Order: sequence, then structure tokens, then C-alpha cells
Amino acid sequence: MVVSDFERFNVNDKVYLYYKDEYIPLIVKKRSDYPPHILVRFEGLEDINLVEKYKGYELFISEEEQGALDEGEYYFHELIGLDAYNDRADYRGKVEDVREVPQGYLLVIRTENGKKALVPFRDEFISKVTKERVIIKEIEGLF
Repeated sequence: MVVSDFERFNVNDKVYLYYKDEYIPLIVKKRSDYPPHILVRFEGLEDINLVEKYKGYELFISEEEQGALDEGEYYFHELIGLDAYNDRADYRGKVEDVREVPQGYLLVIRTENGKKALVPFRDEFISKVTKERVIIKEIEGLF
């Protein structure tokens, strides 16, 4: 789920908090809009002292609740684990993570020598994405 995916936070919707290697189900009790932000209250977590320990952790939805995406759009979990190749079919590593930055998204690719390469997930850098791999338009110094 992307942070700006605010439609996921409607009253009675279920989300999952990933905390200490466990997915904790939460039900949205209340939602208040304060553009460009929202404030969400969950059932059983009405006290700010109960919520503080969860600050900075991620929320998820079940795969069944994921909507269909437009062509060229992907959920992060669909990209993580893909093999990364350049346009010449040279193996460059494996997608380890996807990071959101102000300019968009970065693929974190773990190379064979253990280093990390950060590749912008933009048409200028990505040729193609399949279910098995991502093809990168490699520029000098990227890897």
C-alpha cells in the first residue's frame, strides 16, 4: 500500500499492522480528512499511549482486497524478488526493496558482489517488467 492510498482507510475497513514479525489486524473506527493528510483511529487503539509504539511501522491490506492496477503499475511485493538484468541480458542482481522518495520510487537492487544499487523506477531507467524480471536501461556508473 502506498502512503497516499487514502481510500483504503474507510470506516470498518480492515488493515494489517506489521509489528515484530507479526501482522496485527486493525479495523478503522474513524477517519478525519485534513488535506493533504488524514487522521485514522483504529478500534481498540483509542489511547495515544497505546499507539505510540506503532509509530513508523507499515500498514498492509490483504491480497484479496488489492484492486486491479493500470498497465505499468505494480504493487511493491510484485517487484521485490525479481531478477534485474540490463538491456544486454547481463544479470545485475535481485530487487531487494522499493523505496518511496519525493521524486518517485527507487528499486533497491542487491548486486552479486553484495552492493546495493538504487535505480529510479521510471521509464528513463526501466525498459520492461515481467513476472520474473526487470530490465534496466543501464547507464555508466549505475552498478
